[in-house]
Amino acid sequence: MEPITFKVKKCQTPSDFSASFSLQLVGSLPVHSLTTMSMLPWIVAEIRMLSTKSSKEEPSASQIRLYVSPASLRCEPDTGKIQQWDPLICSSLFEYKPQHVHKLIHNSHDPSYFACLIKDGAANQRSICYVFKADDQTK
Repeated sequence: MEPITFKVKKCQTPSDFSASFSLQLVGSLPVHSLTTMSMLPWIVAEIRMLSTKSSKEEPSASQIRLYVSPASLRCEPDTGKIQQWDPLICSSLFEYKPQHVHKLIHNSHDPSYFACLIKDGAANQRSICYVFKADDQTK
């Protein structure tokens, strides 16, 4: 007698779904956790100004890969296709739980730039504002 076998299709859990984006990390700035939405355009302008000043003195490419999933928001340096990933060289720039993303801002006048305000989670009442630039402004 042959055993009865079943083929069970594995359902993907929501944490399995993720997206990755190739972006430029323009810069970041620590801010107070009570920063309001109306203050964010000023903070983004400050970060962009600081990045243009530093790029004139010392040009640095900050091409990154942003991984977004229900479990985490992770930013890693984008090594490109020519370099193989090495855990001793390539490390995560930051990783947060999605619930720590406090605010998002997207400038309609310059759609290639966007920023996110992330609560640090520590007791020091600090948040960090990260500014990104997308090569493809439709994404």
